[in-house]
Amino acid sequence: MFRIAALSRIPRVLPMARVPASLAIHSRWYQVSPNSARPGMVIDLNGSPQIVVSKDHGGTGRGQAVIKLTFKHAVTGARSQERFRSNDSLEVMLLVQKEYQFLYTADNKAHLMNMQTFEELAMDMDAFEGGKDKMAFLEDGMNVTVQALEPEPGAISWRLPLKHTYKVAAVESRVARDKGATYLPATLENGAKVSVPDFVKPGETIVVDLENATYAGRA
Repeated sequence: MFRIAALSRIPRVLPMARVPASLAIHSRWYQVSPNSARPGMVIDLNGSPQIVVSKDHGGTGRGQAVIKLTFKHAVTGARSQERFRSNDSLEVMLLVQKEYQFLYTADNKAHLMNMQTFEELAMDMDAFEGGKDKMAFLEDGMNVTVQALEPEPGAISWRLPLKHTYKVAAVESRVARDKGATYLPATLENGAKVSVPDFVKPGETIVVDLENATYAGRA
């Protein structure tokens, strides 16, 4: 069975100047409930880094909620599944953050570039944090964050920035029954969809909050 940490467990926090390099890189004890786990998140299970691939909800027949998580081992790529109760907690690994630029996708991999070293990195699409809904907002040239465990196994997941600017391609017309609506469905130039205030017009550039996939303002 995977190790499940108690919610009451509080880690000892070391002063920054005294934290050994290995401990700083492999810092743990950031805890979430299984309900809050999302694709791309790296969980410490039995001392090994496991990437969350998918999450499903179910029941036990007694009315108790059960969350089934599918994992991929960050080093070996082996997949496994585990069931958790909603009141369990999981230990999330805090990883080294590196900025890259998205180039293109090929053979189910995202090709990224470190704009300081010009190193190119190929990341599995299922290591993307956020799932298919967030993937729709990915576009060429976007800055993304790669999470790494150093020195080994290196880069293990990647995610979108918190906010990004997009050009609006189309806004649905308001119908009579929605006369009081203040937000309308819009399509961005990259094909992603988001609701925007009714004063936003096609051709305008807006800022999207990618954590929640919502309109954040005009650019």
